[in-house]
Formats: sequence, C-alpha cells, structure tokens
Amino acid sequence: MRIDKFIANLWYGSRRQVWEYIKNEYIKVNGETIYEKDYEIHFWDVVSIWDTVIEYKEYIYVLLNKPVWYISSKKSEWWHPSYLELLENCPYAQIIDIVGRLDFDTSGFLLLTNDGSLTHKIISPKKDIFKKYSVVWENNISQKDIEKLESGVKIDDTISKPAKVEIIDKNKIYLSISEGRFHQIKKMFESIGNTVIELKRVSIGWLTLWELNVWEWKYLSDEEIKKLFE
Repeated sequence: MRIDKFIANLWYGSRRQVWEYIKNEYIKVNGETIYEKDYEIHFWDVVSIWDTVIEYKEYIYVLLNKPVWYISSKKSEWWHPSYLELLENCPYAQIIDIVGRLDFDTSGFLLLTNDGSLTHKIISPKKDIFKKYSVVWENNISQKDIEKLESGVKIDDTISKPAKVEIIDKNKIYLSISEGRFHQIKKMFESIGNTVIELKRVSIGWLTLWELNVWEWKYLSDEEIKKLFE
C-alpha cells in the first residue's frame, strides 16, 4: 500500500497533508526518513509519524472496558462522550468499528475491529456466539422468572432465544444471550415485571475482560483472536 494512502486512512490528514508531512521529514519507515508519497509499505514495515510508531497491520483487534455514559458512536452526542475519547492514543481508532454496541448506561466488554468476517460471526444470531452480561435488577426475582429467561420470553412480539443464567447472589446474575436486539436484556427483564439497574458485558464467546480495568483498552493477542474464531 502507498504510504500516503495508509496514513490518510488512519485519519492523520488528507493525502495532500501527508505529502506535507513527508516534505517536512515527519514520516519514517523502519527508522529511515522517506521522501516519496508513493512509497510502498508492506506488512512487515514499521511506520512512524512524529516519532509515533504505527505498525502496518491488515486487521486490528481492540478490547475496551467501556464505562457508563460513553456512547457507542464515533461522535459525541449532547452530554455523552464518544468511546473514541477513550482511544486517543490508539492510532487505528478511526478505522475500527464496534462489534455489538453497548448503551450509554451499559459498561464493559467492547470489541472493535476492521475484520468484517469476525464481525459477521459475532453479531449473527445464527452463529450462536454467546455474550455474557452481569445483571443487577430492582425487584425480587423468582426461580420461575429465571426459568422464563432460560427458555425465552416475549419481546417485541417475538420470543427471545433461550438464554443461560448463572446465579451470583439474590440480586445479581450472569445472563448469556446469543442475540443482540435493541435493549434486549432490559426488555427481557421488563417481560418478567422487573427493571435492570446495572448492566455490564463481561465476555463474548471465550474471550473475557479479565484484568482490564474500566477506561482501559488493549490489542488482542494472537491467542485471544484465535479464541474468537473457534
């Protein structure tokens, strides 16, 4: 790929601006200053701009532990900041997209990538990739209510697919679903006469947040990426 296209795609500026960076000797490849805007880079090359290293990768996989009040949109809305504000030091932030959005009042596991095949696999209900949530609710919940969640409840005039329930304590469970409908978990609890007061996604498939703190993000390792494709 041409160096000017690669850097422009990362939103460091237009190709014309990138040419200005090159003329001012701001861009290096493998430690060497380059002077041609049509310089071809490869997957093994290391590009730096203003001494910030940008590895040339075909696919990017990022895991973010999103706090509440941040929205799953690249533009802030009203008083809700964009998740991009949490990725300010990630050079690939503008070319990766969210796999399974989270509401502003839902925290936790937010996966971002530019790998369309992985995105399709995770969000397609036909693939049965379970997303696990920690759920705290308002009113008492009975064993009958849990059985309803596990077998499927009526939301939006259709029955949800069976869920998996793990009881943590009397007011908290892990709920795993393989769908991703709009406000699904909140609507599932509404269907049993209850209200969700705290919701956090903790895993997708075999991949969990582990020790990633709120506000933090990281690149997925090769092993973690492989788990998502299993």
